[in-house]
Amino acid sequence: MQYDFDDQKDYLNTMVDKVSSVLANAIEHTGCAGLAVSGGRSPVPLFERLSLEALPWEKIHITLVDERFVPPDHPDSNERLVRTHLLKNRARQARFTGLVSHPGDLALCLQDANRQTHAISLAVLGMGDDGHTASLFPEAPQLEQALDTQASHRYVHVSPAHAPHERISMTLAALLASGHLLLAISGPHKRRIAEQAALQATPRLPVSYLISQSGVPLDVYWHP
Repeated sequence: MQYDFDDQKDYLNTMVDKVSSVLANAIEHTGCAGLAVSGGRSPVPLFERLSLEALPWEKIHITLVDERFVPPDHPDSNERLVRTHLLKNRARQARFTGLVSHPGDLALCLQDANRQTHAISLAVLGMGDDGHTASLFPEAPQLEQALDTQASHRYVHVSPAHAPHERISMTLAALLASGHLLLAISGPHKRRIAEQAALQATPRLPVSYLISQSGVPLDVYWHP
């Protein structure tokens, strides 16, 4: 489902309500919930608001959709972003698993990341100007592996062609195994990219594999 907003406050409130509803529903039916979140600056207002929600956070496990291979205290670290803006207030009771467990060894980090077994009730995603989502970048040498819907592993190493840092990213298979997907985009350029991605799945726009699929509920939130 697509939601269009002119007002930033309505855009944010509706996303917070959706995330809270999906997590609460998962807890009601299974006793726990899993939330996977993306980094960057765009999710910060969502994280700040979500941290205040009256949810049973002790039953929620938070992890990352993707991560830059940098130490957790690095300015570009998604873990640092999440700890600063989400894991506070009421949400400080949530359990969290980062992806850079061994800052000097990417292979060990990937190994640890793929040991995660908790189900993902909801994955919160963004989209780049090049059509990437998570760290599924077009032209990355590992993209074909990352887009393999038969892949048994949750995370893969990705080397972006035009972005800094090596990455650890959820595979397409893992994203499609989530209970629900939320995609937040902003600006007219990204809207055109999203509309193009809805036409057919193509590795030129990796986000197209999520937008054009119908197997997992996907909500797209757009504002100017």
